[in-house]
Amino acid sequence: MDAFDHTAAARDADARVAPQPKAETIALWLALDAERRARDERTARLRAMRLIGGEDDAS
Repeated sequence: MDAFDHTAAARDADARVAPQPKAETIALWLALDAERRARDERTARLRAMRLIGGEDDAS
């Protein structure tokens, strides 16, 4: 490798700049997303039950 050949150094730098996401982080984000969707579904069901029961949704 001469002084002007930086292909190996550039490849190493790219790996340091853009690390691969860890499996634990991905699992955490997926769990948080699932919890948000479940909460939205529970809220929608509660609103529907209130409408069926005659309560107004102005609260």
